Amino acid sequence: MSADHESTDKHIHWGQRSSRMLVSLACLFIVLAGMKTAAGVLVPVVYAFFLAVLSFPLLRWLIRKRIPAALALGMTLLVNLGVLAGIITLAVRLLMSFNRDLPRYIRGLQTYMNEFAGWLQDNGVAEAKTTIDTLFEWNQLISYVTQQDVVTRLGSMLGSTFGTVANVLVGFIMVLILMMFILMEAQGTERRLVAVRQAGGPDFSGLLRSATDIQKYLGVKTLISALTGALAGVWCWFFDLQYPLLWAIVAFVFNYIPAVGSSAASIPAIVEALVQHGAGTAVGVAIGYGLVNFGLDNFVQPHLLGRRFGISALVVVLSVIFWGWLWGPLGMFMAVPLTMVIKVLLDNNEEFRWISVAMAQKKIRRGEVEVVGYDLADEELLGAGASTETPGRQ
Repeated sequence: MSADHESTDKHIHWGQRSSRMLVSLACLFIVLAGMKTAAGVLVPVVYAFFLAVLSFPLLRWLIRKRIPAALALGMTLLVNLGVLAGIITLAVRLLMSFNRDLPRYIRGLQTYMNEFAGWLQDNGVAEAKTTIDTLFEWNQLISYVTQQDVVTRLGSMLGSTFGTVANVLVGFIMVLILMMFILMEAQGTERRLVAVRQAGGPDFSGLLRSATDIQKYLGVKTLISALTGALAGVWCWFFDLQYPLLWAIVAFVFNYIPAVGSSAASIPAIVEALVQHGAGTAVGVAIGYGLVNFGLDNFVQPHLLGRRFGISALVVVLSVIFWGWLWGPLGMFMAVPLTMVIKVLLDNNEEFRWISVAMAQKKIRRGEVEVVGYDLADEELLGAGASTETPGRQ
């Protein structure tokens, strides 16, 4: 009788947990739908927050140098505005110049692709040329790049988030204004959060720690991106490409997109090298990009970040896909910081902490699996029976 009663209690317990899980999933879908609909408002807020987090060390350093807070804030905003405006202005001018040469590059690429298709047909691949022509549609592609200017094309690329070029400019202004107010409120944030907790509110100490982690991540990522852009630009200049500065800026910007950004940034430089100087130069440019990205991403960046940012590589790739779907190209750039915030929130929730553990990076040492940031032998953290896992053992 007691065994039947215990079985019934377990059934009810799991039924309640399943119901809560279904309700949580339903709420999640509603929240995601709202976030996608309100992307035009939320994306500037998120970017303003992350830019403020990245800029706060400069503001704090200026204040420590006994510069008045208002003047320090103005100097910080001017530095941000100068850097952003300089990069954007230079990039747009280089893109406008490159846009005039783009039809020539497309025709040169068409010539190489036709030669490659002919080689495939000679080696037994039937209708290779027809397939490549159908896949690329060269005439329509040339007509498209000839009829549209750079600004319109950039606006259409960001259309999934903002809609029009005018909205992009409005969003940029909104980012700067929000960043100014966030930096104004940054001083004394820790004491304010303590007061909120003492007044009966939630404990935001985890979010404060995540802001520190995001600050370090963005700082290191910016440094690595700058190094990537500089080395890529020098490499392209060494191979006598026409737009080394443009490819340096592209490498700098795209390096913020994890997993795929660095590879995507190398494609236009490789195509230019192929059209201008032939296959040998294109291979050399590709090897240079590969060495730069491999060295910085696998040796320099992990050394600077350490083990604290232990997010699984699969989670990183999925986060890029997810935030790209939710907020378009701009969501991809903030995929890892946003995922880190979510991981911290989940880590501070007992019911969903297991998701944070599943997102963590795993390492195998001496035949045992270690989850970065967690002690698998800590039963209080992960539940009874938790231990390190030996691969291949039952």
